[in-house]
Amino acid sequence: MKSILLASASVLVLAGAAQAEISWAGVATLGYNDGDNTTGDNQGFYWDLEIDVTLSQELDNGLTAGATFGFEAVDDDDGADNNLGQDIGAKDYTLFLESDMGGLYFGNTSFAAETRWQSAGDMEQDAFSEQDGETVLRGDMMFGGVEASVSYAIADADGNEINDVSDESLDQLSVGAVGTFGNFTVGMAYQEESDAPAGFYSENGDFNTDEIFGVFGSTSFGGADVTLAYASNQTDDENSTGIKVAYPFGPVTATVYYVDESNGDANMGLNVAYSDGPIGVTLDLQDDQGTSKWSLEGSYDVGNGLMVYAGVLNQNEADEDYYVAGEYDLGGGAELLVSYGVDDDQDREDEIGVNDYQEGTTVQVSFEF
Repeated sequence: MKSILLASASVLVLAGAAQAEISWAGVATLGYNDGDNTTGDNQGFYWDLEIDVTLSQELDNGLTAGATFGFEAVDDDDGADNNLGQDIGAKDYTLFLESDMGGLYFGNTSFAAETRWQSAGDMEQDAFSEQDGETVLRGDMMFGGVEASVSYAIADADGNEINDVSDESLDQLSVGAVGTFGNFTVGMAYQEESDAPAGFYSENGDFNTDEIFGVFGSTSFGGADVTLAYASNQTDDENSTGIKVAYPFGPVTATVYYVDESNGDANMGLNVAYSDGPIGVTLDLQDDQGTSKWSLEGSYDVGNGLMVYAGVLNQNEADEDYYVAGEYDLGGGAELLVSYGVDDDQDREDEIGVNDYQEGTTVQVSFEF
């Protein structure tokens, strides 16, 4: 990995005489929550300041070299010690080299299968690894109507390199491709089984060590969007076959899916979304592996920058969560949030509703720069 980093750094340094572009963006948050912290929410006062930086340089040969990274200047999200002084830590870095025909990415970037895969509903066996802090090397290619990617994992979320625990320097080949031909889109995704020893990715909750293969296709006719997909977990010898149909009529869009699972009950769901003027309402019904859950959420644009949200959710047939919230645009990238949420089973950690409201009463102001 060190040699790759040095080579990438050399590309950026030797970019040529053209003027490099540097952009900065930041988000600052200050809030108060009166929850009891049993669900992992913030407790009492909390604050956070994050800064994102993008560097880019056009080379003489038509390539663009660059890097993105972020760092936290202030962070007290856990509400534990109320300490404003701390070391500034960089995070989420990516080095890239791009052209009209593709790109090369190294760092905090998505895996190939994750980038290209399209599911057809809640499929149990399409659990391709999702980037969760790992260091990834990925290449993208575009030719005709086809976009393809290939990637490897280099290190886990803590920066431990795979070659420290294996004879290989690269882990879990991942490939994906999507092609558009007229009114049809087809694609595939594959990841090999990880060679890392058990527990190496234990801090990476979205990394799946299994071998997985999937194919999908989609098209539109009669106003409906239809997607078919098949995914197979080769390690566990299980598979999922799904179909999803979305159909708009007037201000309403209805989406339904059905997934046949080889290891148990089928998964099925219905989503009905209404949007007309200032009003938005979404009803979601799901029956996954015999467990039913539903949610009803809505929003209303009062005007003058004020949005009102409310919802009720039943996630495990026994407990109901609900919330009400208001978000007011203060202008200039500033926003005021006031919300109240109840997490009945207290195990979903800061995820009440589509906007992830906290349990209890929250008053928060945020600034984007």
